[in-house]
Amino acid sequence: MKSLLPTLVLALPLAAAAAPASFSNPLTVAMPDGTAVQTCADPVVFKGGQEHAGNWYMYCTSDPLHDKDVGADGRPRFRQVPMFQSTDLVRWEYAGDAFPTPPAWAARGAGMWAPDVRHIGGRYVMYFGVTDVVDAVSGEPGCDSDSAIGVATSAGPLGPWQVDPVPVVAPRRAGTGCKFDWTYDPRHVAGRDGKGYLYYGSYQGGMFVQPLRADAMAASGAPTRIAVDGRYEGAEVVYRDGMYYLFASASNCCNGALTGYGLYVARARHPAGPFVDAQGNSLLAARVGGAPLLAQNGNRWVGPGHNTVFADAAGQWWTAYHAIDRRQPYLDPAHTLNRRPVLLDRLDWVDGWPVVAGGAGPSDGPQRAPAAQVGGSMLPALKPAPAAPRLATVWTDRFDKAAIDPRWRWVRPPAPGDYASGKGGLRLTTRKGDLYGARNDASVLAAAAPPGDFVVEAELRFELPAQACCGDPLQAGMVLYGGDDDYVKLVHVALGGTRQLELAREVEAAAPPDPRYGNTVMGAPGERTWLRLSVRRGAGANGEDLVSGSSRQEGRGWVPGATWTMPSAARRIGLVAMGGEGGLARFGQLRVSRMGPRRR
Repeated sequence: MKSLLPTLVLALPLAAAAAPASFSNPLTVAMPDGTAVQTCADPVVFKGGQEHAGNWYMYCTSDPLHDKDVGADGRPRFRQVPMFQSTDLVRWEYAGDAFPTPPAWAARGAGMWAPDVRHIGGRYVMYFGVTDVVDAVSGEPGCDSDSAIGVATSAGPLGPWQVDPVPVVAPRRAGTGCKFDWTYDPRHVAGRDGKGYLYYGSYQGGMFVQPLRADAMAASGAPTRIAVDGRYEGAEVVYRDGMYYLFASASNCCNGALTGYGLYVARARHPAGPFVDAQGNSLLAARVGGAPLLAQNGNRWVGPGHNTVFADAAGQWWTAYHAIDRRQPYLDPAHTLNRRPVLLDRLDWVDGWPVVAGGAGPSDGPQRAPAAQVGGSMLPALKPAPAAPRLATVWTDRFDKAAIDPRWRWVRPPAPGDYASGKGGLRLTTRKGDLYGARNDASVLAAAAPPGDFVVEAELRFELPAQACCGDPLQAGMVLYGGDDDYVKLVHVALGGTRQLELAREVEAAAPPDPRYGNTVMGAPGERTWLRLSVRRGAGANGEDLVSGSSRQEGRGWVPGATWTMPSAARRIGLVAMGGEGGLARFGQLRVSRMGPRRR
């Protein structure tokens, strides 16, 4: 028999108030007594059915809701799928928890993550991830990594929710013992073929989609992989103009002030893919596709990701997502819970692809509010993005001489046989050295950076030995180098079975347990890849330098990535090849340019 788990608070009457004309991030989310809700991770926004047509609803991952949200034992109170409602999409009120406790088939202490709610067959259906199930469900005793997807139904958007007695997607084995793929982050999509599809999966094992039975309560077909192991999580899929658009998140969601989480997009003509990005790179390829859609831009917000996409009452598209304020990244004094409030930004469509308004990352200033109710109007058309800045070449190096130009100096010279220059450019062999935490034994070929704003670009071919599939993370590329523990690097990295571009930041000092290293990922690398670091000195809100990454595959345009901040200081340009044995980095032309004002 199914279990009936009532909500703590049923549908609440919303205060009548004029819709705001504008808002600023983060969204206003509050408890009924006015206490501000400070975290609402993995949000999904959903418009009520006909009987709830004036209301919008939001559901989030299980977390404490604010820094005083503790139980009688003084420990943080993890609310099992908190629910919120709104009439204007920017002011939200807490409306109870979907479940007083996890399902009976969830293990003690399991979390309920990343819910999704849909109106299917005259009822509300909620899918949710459970991080750990009881032994009887997974078949493996003593495991805490056997995650699954559950499903519950209700007559109303705020419950009470009736949980199905078995998972809709059971734990999926990745090997013997306690090796299981991560079965998280469900998302339902109604296909134009009349079938329902459920997306799920995460970094370990990759992302999948599976057809559902007509009642949406069980699978009715085999799963199809839609993204490689080791890159994406948090699928969100919407249909528009004949295409299914997959939004997915990558990197670490929860790394305090050095969080590098970001949003990426690809599309397909069928719900099961194949999904490719705007440059034709597949999410199933080893050189994994998915160009950045929403990345941190140097303001206070880092780690934007795990989004929901929807159209307001006027047809304007929006994306809601969580992010971290790098000035106040934690919810608890122990720095174990990241504070992840909800942000909202306008989404527009250009040449068949979504773009976040302005293309500049999470907004941190006033913007026009959505049209939450019928009668609102579409927002004005997007203004063209600012043109690229003017670049004036300062110096170039083709590394085509037998001797390396004297402007370059080695930090920890490699063995003589591990590097050479001449016809074919600069060749560096990767070794086990690295620049990571306390391990600072990699060689760096460094040269002085010019004063003022500048751009450095380098052409790279990265050849890997056959065994590089799954061993050490071999990497090669550029660094803006202030020291072994003060840099931003942009590297082509062999990670597991994938090839990715990583943009990472390491800081000299951080009080434990705060991180010293954070990373994000970029667009797909090619057989030949151009890497670009753009440095704007003193351009941050607190006078910090802003360091942005971009990349380009041969024959294609530049793909922008994220921005890290660094205290303003003199640094050097560096080249590295490190992380493991046997890779060969071939650097062609390197160009350093001063950055002028943007073209009009």
